[in-house]
Amino acid sequence: MSASASASASASRVDLARWLIRQTRGLLGPLALSTASRVVGRLLGASVLVLAAAALVRIATGFGYGFEPLRPQPDFVWVGGDASGPAPSAPVVGIDLVPLVVAIVALSLAKAGLRYLEHYSGHWVAFTALQRLRELLFARLVPQAPAATSGRASAELTERATRDIDRIEVFFAHTIPPVVASVVVPLVALSWLATAVDPGLAGILAVFMAVALVAPFVFARSSWAASRGELEARGRVATHVADDLQGIREVLAFEAEGRRLASLDALHDEASGAQRRVARSIALRQAVDRALWGGALLALLLAGRPADQVVLAVAVLFGLWLANAGADDFAAGLDAAFAACERVRSVCEAAPAVADRGSSTLEGAGGVAVELDRVSFSYGQDAGVALSDVSARFEPGRWHYVAGASGSGKSTLAALLIRAWDRASGRILLEGAPIEELSLDALRRVVAVVDQRPVLFPGTVASNLRLGRPEAPETDLAEALRIVDLDGAGATLAEGLDTVVGERGSGLSGGQVQRLAIARALVAGPRVLVLDEALSQLDADTATTVRERLAALPSAPTIIEITHRVDIVPDDADVLVVDRGRLVEHGTAGELRTRGGAFERLLARG
Repeated sequence: MSASASASASASRVDLARWLIRQTRGLLGPLALSTASRVVGRLLGASVLVLAAAALVRIATGFGYGFEPLRPQPDFVWVGGDASGPAPSAPVVGIDLVPLVVAIVALSLAKAGLRYLEHYSGHWVAFTALQRLRELLFARLVPQAPAATSGRASAELTERATRDIDRIEVFFAHTIPPVVASVVVPLVALSWLATAVDPGLAGILAVFMAVALVAPFVFARSSWAASRGELEARGRVATHVADDLQGIREVLAFEAEGRRLASLDALHDEASGAQRRVARSIALRQAVDRALWGGALLALLLAGRPADQVVLAVAVLFGLWLANAGADDFAAGLDAAFAACERVRSVCEAAPAVADRGSSTLEGAGGVAVELDRVSFSYGQDAGVALSDVSARFEPGRWHYVAGASGSGKSTLAALLIRAWDRASGRILLEGAPIEELSLDALRRVVAVVDQRPVLFPGTVASNLRLGRPEAPETDLAEALRIVDLDGAGATLAEGLDTVVGERGSGLSGGQVQRLAIARALVAGPRVLVLDEALSQLDADTATTVRERLAALPSAPTIIEITHRVDIVPDDADVLVVDRGRLVEHGTAGELRTRGGAFERLLARG
């Protein structure tokens, strides 16, 4: 690995670490407490081992077993003769065990308390940080939608919002304290060993410890690349599984189970290969780590120093080894945490499709005039023109139709009205003012779009209706249900507003989901209501009832219904016909039916 490549990888990690800390300001105090608790706790753990080793050295020296020749000590009482007499029997060791035991127990209890404090404060920081990151991800994703989600699987975004952010927990709870401790604890312990025991033995350990600290950086680039590859492969598996679950009826209908399973097997093999690369990286790093500790022990034993000094040095070695136990596990987790952070940050830092620079609001009730002035738009250089030089005016409080075949640009017009994207040229005006002068929140309170496949959330009918206006009273909810014909006995909402709605509206028919979505928009009180094929799953009588009740509202919004079903359009209704992104006809339906143009061709197609 070249130095430049290594520096680039290191800089990227530093950049990611700085970004994480910036997003979680205010948590540094508890994080410092967790770090200090780990450092002091690890030092106490090493102190217990050194204290026990020192006591054993004194006992072994007193007995003369293998350390130095037996000689009378003031601390021993000789039985059966004087010092020149026969060999002593049952020497009494001159060491008071009570203070030793008390000291070891006290240090152990303090270490346990510090261990608890380290974990409590560290995980409090971690889980608070994860909460903030999820809030940040959602807050940054909202202004990017729907551009940010177009062409992207919802499962892949869900993976980033859930599992990827969960992986970042390692950075806060298991990274900064261990990194600081891996430097401070050896420095303190080896300084004591050099001062109180032997500087040569401390130097031997220092060499091995320095190599152990540098080793993770040697493996950093390859291990991080392996972790990134694993997360990307898992994301593709999650996307594939989600697509299969959502499209299970199509898969079964076209007998595509075998092909879908084969492609899933291929993705699984890719993910397994990535996991194996991560495992090999971890195994190699662990092997190097164990070799360093074993080499340090062998070097101490062969150092030629007095046995009592070697015992104390070995105690320090084991104290440092126990203090760093699991460090390689955190290092592997850190690779995944940084790879996950990179995926999360790519969403958070993406530029929104539209800039929210407006500040004005549009007050009042009832419909407003909507005007398009030579509006053009394209989804990208390779996507072709979605709308080209479209000019139209929708009068306030009236019902207008936009007709056209699929792909003609009708839904694009709806998206531009709420600034899901910004037009490439031209102007879009509300009451004569460019929509860019309104804040996005204000604009989307004025204009509501209900599309063909709306999304309902798990909960009750009431909670879904209050999505855009949480404080709405039940009387407003009941009136909205009445308008969309969901208040009668035939509505099959057994519990009324308390009826439970399953995920994505499960338990309800497609027509009920569409009508609830329209009711939800009405509760929010828009002044422009765009129905983008939003009545397509209703029978003719129910659709007529809903249209009549919407049109009869005392303060009716300006309603723009987008449809390809021109046979349902009343003769006196105002109609714009769009074809291949261009406005090709405009007039009442009765007039257009006699022209033999695009409207009549749509009528002939049925």
